Amino acid sequence: MPHWQTDIHACEARLRDAALAGDVAALDALLADDLVFTNQNGQVLNKQDDLDLHRNGMLRLESLAFSEYRLRRLDEAHVLVTLRADAEGRAGGQPFTAALRFTRVWQRQDDRSHGGAWQIIANHCSAVA
Repeated sequence: MPHWQTDIHACEARLRDAALAGDVAALDALLADDLVFTNQNGQVLNKQDDLDLHRNGMLRLESLAFSEYRLRRLDEAHVLVTLRADAEGRAGGQPFTAALRFTRVWQRQDDRSHGGAWQIIANHCSAVA
């Protein structure tokens, strides 16, 4: 497996673990400052909106399984990922179960402050019918 694929799989695992734990610091490191996230309701969120969902407890995940990965390298600094996410938890205090599809763009950050880390710059979510 090419190094970039290993890196992205590791980032996806860290993302899943951070979301499950509500680990805002870990999520902060994985999300680019200029993130654009279109959620399953069609709302467009930025990084702070996404982090606030976890920070204030509006989103609490009890289980989250990623599957059906497809990775495509777009260029040296960008990777497109599609996957399925099966999730259970509470949103706004209400229990939910969801089957979702995500399309993400990971970008390698080459500036000194990020040390070459991969971060999500775009994320789109749709419900699986």
